[in-house]
Amino acid sequence: MLKLEITKRTDSRLLELMKRHYSQPKGFVGRSICYSIEHNNIYYGHIIGGSATLHLPGRTDFFNGIDLNNIVNNIFFHIEKVDDKYPKRNFVTLVLKEWRKKIEIDWLEKYNDKVLGFESLVEMPRTGEVYLRDGWSLVGKTKGQTCKRISGKETGKFTGQRVWDRKNLRPKLVFCRRVHE
Repeated sequence: MLKLEITKRTDSRLLELMKRHYSQPKGFVGRSICYSIEHNNIYYGHIIGGSATLHLPGRTDFFNGIDLNNIVNNIFFHIEKVDDKYPKRNFVTLVLKEWRKKIEIDWLEKYNDKVLGFESLVEMPRTGEVYLRDGWSLVGKTKGQTCKRISGKETGKFTGQRVWDRKNLRPKLVFCRRVHE
């Protein structure tokens, strides 16, 4: 039986997966709820819902102005086969579907915001096939740039003008889904 159980961001299994994941995240910023993925008491991975990204191409039109607090970003999703197989057919899609149902309840309870939609970013050349199978829509593509403030490098006499580090990354596909589609 599939079970999604809330864990901490510091769960040792999650930290190990983050090292192996293609994006190798160093952590998660903002609101988030982490879930371990188990089937018949065997651990397969983690899935995490977090704060919506501030600016995403195509999302505003797709959601028609829904407040960002009502959108959950699938910020991390990593499943690994056990004994070179998944426990059942379409397992990854089933996990995503169950996660959507569970996080709707948990997000409202934890943050007091009703979930009205979901978003996810998929780094190319990946295609986001699992999201398409779960009824998500491809709504845009990022430019592939990141901008991060460099702490301690402020200039200016009074206000401390911020200094930014800009990096070019791979563009990401933007997938969105309304709660009840």
